[in-house]
Amino acid sequence: MNHMRLLFYAGIMLAILLAACTPAGTPTSPPPPPPEQPTVVPVTKATFASAPPIATSTTAPLILAGPPMQVGSTYLYFDGALLVAVPAGPFQMGHGGSDNPVHTVTLSDFWIYSTKVTNMEYQRCIAVGKCTAPDLKDNLGFNDPMRQSDPVVGVDWSQGEAYCQYANGHLPTEAQWEKTARGPNGNDYPWGSNAPAKDLLNYNNYIGQTTNVISYPKGKSYYSALEMEGNVYEWVFDWYDPLYYKNGPVQDPPGPDSGVGGNRSARSAGYKSNDDQVVPSTRLFKLPTEHARDLGFRCVVKDPSFFAPMCQMTASVGPDLSGSSGSASSQTPQNISVSIGYAGCGKNAYAVVTFDDSQNPDPNANITGVGGCSQNASGSHYAQYTCTNIPAGGFDVGISSQCPAPTQTTLQCPAHYNLSGNTCQWDGTGTQGQNCPAGTQYDPVHMCCMSTPGTGTNSSACQAGSMAQPVGNSGDYVCVSGQSACFVSPGYAHVDQPSNPCGSSGGGPNQCPNGGTYTCVPSANGTKCYCR
Repeated sequence: MNHMRLLFYAGIMLAILLAACTPAGTPTSPPPPPPEQPTVVPVTKATFASAPPIATSTTAPLILAGPPMQVGSTYLYFDGALLVAVPAGPFQMGHGGSDNPVHTVTLSDFWIYSTKVTNMEYQRCIAVGKCTAPDLKDNLGFNDPMRQSDPVVGVDWSQGEAYCQYANGHLPTEAQWEKTARGPNGNDYPWGSNAPAKDLLNYNNYIGQTTNVISYPKGKSYYSALEMEGNVYEWVFDWYDPLYYKNGPVQDPPGPDSGVGGNRSARSAGYKSNDDQVVPSTRLFKLPTEHARDLGFRCVVKDPSFFAPMCQMTASVGPDLSGSSGSASSQTPQNISVSIGYAGCGKNAYAVVTFDDSQNPDPNANITGVGGCSQNASGSHYAQYTCTNIPAGGFDVGISSQCPAPTQTTLQCPAHYNLSGNTCQWDGTGTQGQNCPAGTQYDPVHMCCMSTPGTGTNSSACQAGSMAQPVGNSGDYVCVSGQSACFVSPGYAHVDQPSNPCGSSGGGPNQCPNGGTYTCVPSANGTKCYCR
């Protein structure tokens, strides 16, 4: 019985083996269905309160690869800074001095801001509570609308590092800074070997103050970083030890654990520096609590795609740091002013308030404070008013305006954005993360960062070197390059109550009403003036 069972099982096994050996091309069962193709999920455009959605294709696939890490590669960051790539590899560091001998250092790759951090960028960090205000005695242009693209100064080391952490980065190490400035072969200067000159950098007190961070494109470094020398010095991450580079590590040196005298390192040069001080291999130091009118910083970013794209950005006009020339934009400087003149005698004394505006007529002009005055014929002026019955203490008057729309022909958007009105809307493609900077929130449906209302970041930043320009009274903004930017400084004045019984108390014309003659004669109590 056991023998028969063995034969029975052997027969079954033989049948299975024969079935497995069926010749190719002889179907033994219906072929399996082909693998299911992945469904392309449409990327739906967001609808924003400030701009309508764009009518473009909604089937573009997401591209998750980051920007290439190679020389010449750039990436527009969330705060308007343009990052430049510094690939891994060795470079020649030092100059033979006692604190920075010539030696080879090898660094991992990194991304670094192509410009110093600007007033505009830093203001946004303050608005979202991640930065504290600079010292305004050092930073005289911080609140000047026309100097928003100057480097932020008046900040100490911790303020610079706080900004870089807000940007998911850190201050560059000395080695990272020097490689960015000198290139892999240790150039004498960022731009090469030619001697410093006034068209390469802001130095030698030729200008005497900070300037727009993109004002010197000829002085860019091997990696296309701007102003690695000149304009303002820069904080770097390291503590300062003059002996560190004699025996320090040659692979990604992090800097010493502490600084001699408690000092941190600084690099670059300022707008007052002379020829001998604009050598990028020179090491400098300051106490980390110090700040100055010519000391700022830039940041290093490990992962440029850490943040998701902004859902919308402001369109720009004119050249930008990405190499796009855009269209030309020109602005004629607009000047407005107000002046006060006094006339009349005694109870007949009055003030003449004159408003001047170089753009006349000016549909954007706004005059304030003259509600109790009567308007005169303006003549060659924009407007003129006579004010009588001036109260004790007087009152203030003013005139303000806005720039007209830039005279551009074409607005432009960064890569992966489409133009809708004056707004650039993300098209759903390009590098993306799932994190958002402070002041914005992630929209999981559209996979981009939306500005959080009330945070001071309701419109995304303009690119470094440009500024947000209002388009008349439309409520819209465009980003314009520094040389095309326009801001109309308002004019204010105080109207005093005339104190002289006859004549002028405010330096205006000595006039009498009804054609009278203004006369001053000596008296026992001084000079007496009257009309006759």
